[in-house]
Amino acid sequence: MSIMAGMDMGRILLDLSDDVLQRLDDLKQLRNKPRAELLREAVEQYLDRQSSSVIREALGLWGDSQEDGLEYERKLREEW
Repeated sequence: MSIMAGMDMGRILLDLSDDVLQRLDDLKQLRNKPRAELLREAVEQYLDRQSSSVIREALGLWGDSQEDGLEYERKLREEW
């Protein structure tokens, strides 16, 4: 029975360079998995990383700032 049984799936056409196809085939042999499964895993990992980076960027609006948030707030209030 297939791992994908019961899952709705769409199909896409994807053009890849010969080098990427060769590397994918090498990984296919190494991991003993079909190309399609390797590509599904890669796409899922990519999307997970993208969504987590969006969340990190939204929640971390201060970024790499070394300034303390409370000190910044005090400075702003002094301007009033």
